[in-house]
Amino acid sequence: MAKLTVDGATLAYEERGEGSPAMVFIHGWACDRQCWGAQLAEFSRDHRCIAVDLRGRGDSDAVPPFGVGRALEDVAALVRSLGVGPVILVGHSLGGIIALAVNGRYPELVLGVVTIDSPITAETGAGSPRSVAAIREAGSMDAVARFIATFDYDPPNPEAQTYVQQTMLTCPPEVGSGMLEDLHLVGQDMPRLLREADRKPFMMIWAENPLGDPAWIREQTNFVRQEPVAGTGHFVQLEQPHVTNALLRAFLDDVANDPRIKARETG
Repeated sequence: MAKLTVDGATLAYEERGEGSPAMVFIHGWACDRQCWGAQLAEFSRDHRCIAVDLRGRGDSDAVPPFGVGRALEDVAALVRSLGVGPVILVGHSLGGIIALAVNGRYPELVLGVVTIDSPITAETGAGSPRSVAAIREAGSMDAVARFIATFDYDPPNPEAQTYVQQTMLTCPPEVGSGMLEDLHLVGQDMPRLLREADRKPFMMIWAENPLGDPAWIREQTNFVRQEPVAGTGHFVQLEQPHVTNALLRAFLDDVANDPRIKARETG
């Protein structure tokens, strides 16, 4: 584990491997970098891989704010500090939205984007103010336990369920609520963020019952690669690590052969 201080907060991250392009893994809401174990093991064999703990999660300092706007700046600072850009950003759930936001503000840092079952719809984040209020009123993540239980493990996946119980539901309420507090504002910009990502290699991996809206996303984009993974709940990378890794390998091939990237490199 390594650490980096960004705007008053010490962020923890795990770094493994060598090779370009570098891959930066961003966990989802109330999660931590531990959800990427199988991906770090696989891709660190030939790529520089970084998995970050966002503020208040894992081994990173709980220095507010915790929302998407702060997270995107932290991820961008990490990429700049390590000198690894442009990178491939891989984000699970809320982490996928953070990846899109990084690309939307700092496109020079991003080579391509992969989201994994991110809650991207025409109304991204519309319900987040209610969740924020409920968590703060209850003083715990118990207020959203019923929602988290809908992450559809069918059949039940022990690793994913244990991760939810030990990591998501034990998230400090000020962090869990804070991570959502500006999501509805980011959601208002989602059509633009999708179009900007679609200018580059862009893949969306979905659970069997997607948390997002693939049909609506197709209306906003022209080139995005959408890949459903049968028999998975929300934590696709934990439940089907080999399939997830195969899709990421295919995406790396897409990046290597994308004429838009080759044109920029030769131009």
